[in-house]
Amino acid sequence: MRFNFALLLGLAFATVVHAQTGPCTESVVKKGGLPIADKAFTHMAAFNRPMSTKAAAQEAAKEAFADRINRKFEWAGDRVIGAVPSGDMAYEHGTMHVSYDTRSDGKHHSFDAVMLMVYQAKGPTCQQVASTMYPLEHTVK
Repeated sequence: MRFNFALLLGLAFATVVHAQTGPCTESVVKKGGLPIADKAFTHMAAFNRPMSTKAAAQEAAKEAFADRINRKFEWAGDRVIGAVPSGDMAYEHGTMHVSYDTRSDGKHHSFDAVMLMVYQAKGPTCQQVASTMYPLEHTVK
């Protein structure tokens, strides 16, 4: 009898602890398509330097990715999404498979990259405030 009560109490506590409200919940992040904050930090190997605003990252992307077409991004099995119970902040990390073709020579490229994104609530919206993407082929083994 005590075991059943303890189990029931433990399940009730776990439900309360993991309950998420607010705009940045695990389910919201999993759906994707979240807006990027105006002052978002972005660092990608293709940019050669960190970007501290959405506008700067978009401008760098125009140059760095102009020749890339048929771009595809797919999460590997190690994707993790977490959020604070209040839904004020969330994160996502893991490995993503990236592929694209280059318009100029028609070659196909693919690689795996480690990803980290951080999200923060702004009013009723969850926005991406920081992101990094680094190809695994560049890491030291």
